[in-house]
Amino acid sequence: MSLDRRRVLRAMRASPWDFSNRVLYDLCRAHGAHDDESVVIAKMLLIGRAYSAAIERRKNKKPGADTDNFYVETVGPMLRRSKIDRWIAEARASRPGTQRALATMVKVHGLTTDLFCSISGLEKRALASKYLHFHVPRLFYIYDSRAAEAIREFSSELPRPSRSGAGDDEYRKFAERCQHLRDLCAQRFSVELRPRHIDNLLLGFTDR
Repeated sequence: MSLDRRRVLRAMRASPWDFSNRVLYDLCRAHGAHDDESVVIAKMLLIGRAYSAAIERRKNKKPGADTDNFYVETVGPMLRRSKIDRWIAEARASRPGTQRALATMVKVHGLTTDLFCSISGLEKRALASKYLHFHVPRLFYIYDSRAAEAIREFSSELPRPSRSGAGDDEYRKFAERCQHLRDLCAQRFSVELRPRHIDNLLLGFTDR
């Protein structure tokens, strides 16, 4: 599949989902820290459910287990005690588009994925990418199975991802492809795509 300028420009336009996404961006900008468990619960609940990646979908969930209690007794306290604020601060200090920023993105995503796995017992690669994206929207690419499938369609135009590296291997490869796609669009169409634009572009192909 080849890149099309029309589709790229469409991905940069206003979307019917912009307002709902803005609510989440504003929430994470106004309440970026993880020292208040009620705020942590709100962010995890709203982002996870809005993006079909809720953390309560977990391993070994006992029949009749209360989801509210899981958020109050497990999710909130574990995120509050974690080092996620330190990781996010490191990500915010990165300059998007650089190799150093890519390495930081992959490292922080990997740490967050491990944290979410310790909470849920399941790999939460997609949730980690979405949660981090709303905290650092200019850096983190949004991963899910649809986006991962779509970006493989550009394999003939993008360099192959590295074979090994830090962090979650699947997300690292995805992020490298997104970075190459961003650079290719800048070179070919003279546009600067942000992670949200990349997500719009990829999902536009899966919705055809």
